[in-house]
Amino acid sequence: MSTLSNIFSDDQPLIGLDIGGSCAKCKVGYVPDKSAEQQEHPLAAIIRNASEPGTRENEHLGTAWGAKKAIRKLEWFGDREHERVVYALWFLTSDFIKFAQRVKNDRELKATHTIRTFATGGGALRLRTEIEEMLGVELVIVEELRALTSGWRVDAESLADSEGPVAYPSLVCNVGTGVSLVSVGAAHGDYERVSGSGLGGATFWGLVQRLTQFTSFSEAVTAAELSGDPGQADTLVGDIYGVETSKAIGMPADLVAGFLGKLGEGKAADADVVAALLRMVTNNLGQLAVFQARLMGVSEVWFTGGFVQSASEAPDDNAGRIVRQAIARAVSFWSAGAIQTRFPPDALLLGALGAVATSLESLSQAT
Repeated sequence: MSTLSNIFSDDQPLIGLDIGGSCAKCKVGYVPDKSAEQQEHPLAAIIRNASEPGTRENEHLGTAWGAKKAIRKLEWFGDREHERVVYALWFLTSDFIKFAQRVKNDRELKATHTIRTFATGGGALRLRTEIEEMLGVELVIVEELRALTSGWRVDAESLADSEGPVAYPSLVCNVGTGVSLVSVGAAHGDYERVSGSGLGGATFWGLVQRLTQFTSFSEAVTAAELSGDPGQADTLVGDIYGVETSKAIGMPADLVAGFLGKLGEGKAADADVVAALLRMVTNNLGQLAVFQARLMGVSEVWFTGGFVQSASEAPDDNAGRIVRQAIARAVSFWSAGAIQTRFPPDALLLGALGAVATSLESLSQAT
């Protein structure tokens, strides 16, 4: 297998895009000390600058945007010597055209050349012509689940030194607009979508917007944790049988009998509604994941995707922490504590990372 140096020069950035139904994710990697080249492409520059304090891009990031910087070794396709500074930027897909227009404006000022960029996600296919024209790139499209599993492998195996080797087969539950459960084998490219659901992140956020006054995911989820009581919106066993009778029949009074069953009473505050919606969606995720884990005979489930939101070193991942804890509770409930939840450090960004990793692995094998 050829190494990276046989394919790309050291000063060439590696750019990955993952344009999903709700969130767009961008990654760019540089060899250290090579990230300030005079001919830097505007797309790479904007992604890099968003991660640096005090820059124009950083100062204009909204609450729905995020950025980070990290160091990565490129071991996943046979090159254990190279190290790259990796910058990541993520934002709502609805803001993508605004982002692309900014890149286009800078390109027109600098008259830069077209560069190869690796991309995945439904938006990359749907908007391919616009992306290539506005960003000044040649897209290499990577199938979505292949990119996801490749990125997950890179991220999960980076934890091997501290948390032990990854066990295969692994079950990856990707929660974005919807849900995909994927079985991943030990060999690169060995994966299969084994189950899924349409009850995912888009369901949660769509109902939050329709049923409450919240306009920010982070604010909604944080309010739910601070003051939300899901029992104000959900019908509980105790509402039907009473507390004492519930004990007599061997069922906890606070067990949910019907999600959102009391919503029509109009007594639930917005934070209560969000708390109930979060419990409903994560409970469904936990049930699906546990049932599939039992079918596969595995003792842990990896959760990834925009709904999980974890991005290591992100300045504010409080909402992601709340979601992850809710998922962990659901998995523990449905498995009686027998199945563990795991979250890769960059759960939100695996598609963009995997698009680069998959494409470079294919290129290195072909040379």
